[in-house]
Amino acid sequence: MKKFLLYGHGGAYNHGAEAIVKSTVDVIKKRHPDSKVILSTHFKEQDIEFNMPIDEYCERDMKYVELDKNSSEKGIYDRFIYKSTLEQITEDTVCLSVGGDNYCYDNWRKWKAIHERAIEEGARSILWSCSIEPSMMDNEMLDVLKSHHLITARESITYNALKDRGLDNIRLCSDVAFLLEPKEYSLPENFLMGNTVGINISPLLIRREKTEGIVIKNVIKLINLVINTTDMNIALIPHVLMPMDNDLEVLEKIFNGFKDTGRICFVNKNISAAEYKYVISNCRLGVFARTHASIAAYSTFVPSMVIGYSVKSKGIAKDLGLEDFVLPIEEFHNDCCMVSLFEELMKNEQNIKKILADKIPLYKKRAMPNF
Repeated sequence: MKKFLLYGHGGAYNHGAEAIVKSTVDVIKKRHPDSKVILSTHFKEQDIEFNMPIDEYCERDMKYVELDKNSSEKGIYDRFIYKSTLEQITEDTVCLSVGGDNYCYDNWRKWKAIHERAIEEGARSILWSCSIEPSMMDNEMLDVLKSHHLITARESITYNALKDRGLDNIRLCSDVAFLLEPKEYSLPENFLMGNTVGINISPLLIRREKTEGIVIKNVIKLINLVINTTDMNIALIPHVLMPMDNDLEVLEKIFNGFKDTGRICFVNKNISAAEYKYVISNCRLGVFARTHASIAAYSTFVPSMVIGYSVKSKGIAKDLGLEDFVLPIEEFHNDCCMVSLFEELMKNEQNIKKILADKIPLYKKRAMPNF
């Protein structure tokens, strides 16, 4: 029996991570129906709640997680933290690092411990559906990346950066979450099917703003524009509801300022990635901070603008020919930035729908590489 170990997963309350894992398992089971899939996770209870199609779980040893938090020497406890994950690796294991952008952050080295064990055991090690910030690709990271058997880069910025640095174990693919099928969900009151603007704003985005409060000021101005000058309604749609990074907290404050208009709704339930995708698929236009909210929109032909804070959102939009509809957080110089780009989005609505209808079918096929 073939064994697949998925690691680098935080928990299903990050519904982008949920979408990646579920779509990955679907690809695995179609190709290897009798295979065993093991998930190394930080929050098993979240994954069980959202019915992850997993045969077995591995969890962290929380005693060593606490020791690591209080240690000035980072990384010395990694092999103890992930001991149960490391014990699963044998030479017949295919290890898939499914975190997506785990190598975009300073704590990327903790995943190195799992990758290195895979190499030691003669297992196959794959960095799956990933984005990597080019500026972080120092010699230490490149040595680790080169030793993977395969890297599937989900956008061309990452792919070209790795290629330029001499790596030949890379393949340009699409984010596997493009393959996730929507699941019907009861749309909230004031949601106009096909005539609603979906908006997602995240605490992560706000933490990266250069001027305090500038993101919320932009969102308020944008909502006022939609309410006062169009017949469209607004839907506030979270996509990550992790304890330390919860979109609901930001969106609830925005909703409370407009709820008496009768033109806004709030998806304030923790629903599955497929259900969020259903909600987003019924929007007319989208404005999204979370990359996998924008993927849900792109893959269901909803013209969207993305508030970009990382290589993944910029790269995916670029590959779809929609880089003009990415607004980097660094360019929030006043409270009109989002309104200006949204007006361009409205003008180009039909053209963008055509671009997506033309490109997405092939883009989805590219999300299923052989591994």
